[in-house]
Amino acid sequence: MVLKLYRSHPWNVTLDEAERIQNEYRPAVILAPLPADRQTSLTAIAAADRGERVVAVALTVDLGNHFLEVSCGSAIAAFPYRSGYLAFHQAAAILQALARLNRVGDVILVSGHGLAHPRRFGLASHLGVLLDMPTIGCAQRLLPGNELKPGEEPWMDWVTDAEGIVGVAVYTQRMKKPCILSIGHRVDQASLLAFARLWMNDQRQPAPLRLARSFLRQQV
Repeated sequence: MVLKLYRSHPWNVTLDEAERIQNEYRPAVILAPLPADRQTSLTAIAAADRGERVVAVALTVDLGNHFLEVSCGSAIAAFPYRSGYLAFHQAAAILQALARLNRVGDVILVSGHGLAHPRRFGLASHLGVLLDMPTIGCAQRLLPGNELKPGEEPWMDWVTDAEGIVGVAVYTQRMKKPCILSIGHRVDQASLLAFARLWMNDQRQPAPLRLARSFLRQQV
């Protein structure tokens, strides 16, 4: 799949401009089913600060978690890290890493939130809208404004905000903290449940994201 950027905007912006961009782009988020048979490959993304730069790893695997390809990206951190504005800090490096892949998966798994975000436009939704690709956010904690409500299965709770369901909390063991899967773009509630059944394998984090983070730790 050839990666195409459908929308773009500057990353070196003020805090007020960043919030305006989030509110402007948020209505472009599409909620649509992504059934299991359209999740045969996945690209996981992880990013971290390295001094004044952000380094990102994009890693594509198939459904059997067979490694297909990995690439890296790096960019000056033009926008400082602030909770709720992760895209402005990391996305330039992430987009570079994705652009260097020969094969991008059916769905992009992002280390961050999507709709489970104070303005319903976290990193996963932001990237999904820019690329017009299915994206899912994966995080270890809730952001302010979200809470958990009991789900239909013993291994999950719904993640909700004042407007409704924005994600699912997946438990491998109830006494441990859950993995927070968040609707990004071109997925819906059922898509998250299908994703969890396909990719979680009783692990707290999906294996492709753990592998991407392992590659990231090797980057200097």
